[in-house]
Amino acid sequence: MLKRFILPAVILSVAIAIFILLVQSKPEKSAIEKPEKIWRVNTVPVVFQNISPEITIYGRVETPRQATLRAAMVADVMKASVLEGTIVEEGQSLVKLDATDIKLLLKQRHADVVEINAQIESEFLRLERDMGLLENENQLLQLADNAVSRAKKLEKSRLASQAHLDDAIANKQHQVLTIKRLEYDIKEHPTRLAVLRAKQAKARALVEQTKVDLTRTDIKAPFNGRIAKLEVTVGDRVKAGDPLLTIYDVSDLEVRAQIPGRHIQQVRRNLLSGQQQTATTILEGESLTFTLKRLSGEIRQDSGGIDGLFQLMESMNTLALGTFVELSLQLSEQVSVIAIPYDSLYELDKVYRINDGYLEAVNVERIGEYQTESGDINLLIRCNELAETDIIVSTQLPNAISGLRVEPFND
Repeated sequence: MLKRFILPAVILSVAIAIFILLVQSKPEKSAIEKPEKIWRVNTVPVVFQNISPEITIYGRVETPRQATLRAAMVADVMKASVLEGTIVEEGQSLVKLDATDIKLLLKQRHADVVEINAQIESEFLRLERDMGLLENENQLLQLADNAVSRAKKLEKSRLASQAHLDDAIANKQHQVLTIKRLEYDIKEHPTRLAVLRAKQAKARALVEQTKVDLTRTDIKAPFNGRIAKLEVTVGDRVKAGDPLLTIYDVSDLEVRAQIPGRHIQQVRRNLLSGQQQTATTILEGESLTFTLKRLSGEIRQDSGGIDGLFQLMESMNTLALGTFVELSLQLSEQVSVIAIPYDSLYELDKVYRINDGYLEAVNVERIGEYQTESGDINLLIRCNELAETDIIVSTQLPNAISGLRVEPFND
C-alpha cells in the first residue's frame, strides 16, 4: 500500500527537478537596442529687433467720382466722339443729340412769352379805358339823378305821369349798376395783372429751361476722366433718362482693400494721430506707392476686417477701374519682435525650439510680415517665452511634436 503512493511522488519530484534544470540551462538571448531616429532640421536663431511690419492685403481700383451721363429729352444720337477707355478733358464734347425738336419747342416758348406780353399791355389799355368810362358814367349818373328829381316835381304838380317817374328811376338804377361794374373791373385790375405776370414768369422760365435742354443736346465731360462705358452709337433714339455713357475721374481713383481685424485698432490710431501709412505694389513692372486716406464707414457681412481706401501718390492714368491690386501695407514700428521664415510657423501660432536635442512647442503672436534687403518675406512674431539663446526650427516636419529628437543641420 505504501509503495503505491511513494512511486508516483518520486516520479513527480524527478520530473520537476529535470524541468528546473532545463530552464536554468537555457541559453540567454541578448536584447537588441534600436537606436532612436534623429531628424535633421534647419534652424534660425532668436534675435529681438525693432521692425516696422508689413501685411499683404488685396483690393480693387474704384472711384468716388463716377458719373453716368443721361439724355434729357427724346432725340436721335447724331455723333459719338469717344470710345470706351478714351481719356477726355473737362468740357470736351462726347455725344451730340439731334436738336431739331428742341429748337422748335424753343420757338414756341418764345411765342408764348410774346403772347403774354401782349395780354399785359392789353390789360393796361383796358384799365385806361375803364377809368375814362367811369368818369363818363358818373356824369351820366348825375344827369339821371337830375331827371329823377324833375320827374318827381312834375308828378307832384300833376304834369307828368307815374310811369314817367318810374322810367327816370329805372334809368338811374341802370346807370348805378354800370358804374359799379366799372368800379369792380378797375378794382380787379391788380389781380388780373398778377395772374398775367405769373404766366409771363412761367413762360420765361420755360424758355430758359428749353435753352438748358438745348445745351444738353451736346453732352460734355463734367471733369477730366476716362470713359468707362459707351451705351449708344450714331442713329440710336434715346428718351429722357436713358444712359449715354459712364465716365470716371482718373485723378481721384482709390484702391479699396480689406485690412484684417487684428490690425484695425493700430491703423485707426495712426489715422487719428495724422501718421501717414503707405502701401506699395508692383503693377505692370512699375512700383506704385499708395497712402491710406480713410477707413470704410461700414463692415461688410462675413468679412474679417474693415475696408481701407488707399490713394495713389503719383499719376493714376495707367490704372483702369476694377484693376486687382496686391498691396504691402507698412504698419507702425514694433519693439522686440522676432523675424522668422514662414517654414518655422506651425498651426498659425506655434513654433518649435530645440531644447537639449528635442523639440519643444512654443505659442507665439503673429505681428505681420517683413521684407528683407534680399527680397525674402519673413514673418514677424512676438513671444515672451523665447530668449536670444534659443534656436527655432525652420524646417517643416510633417510629424512635428514636442519631444521629437532633432539635430540642427546648419550648426
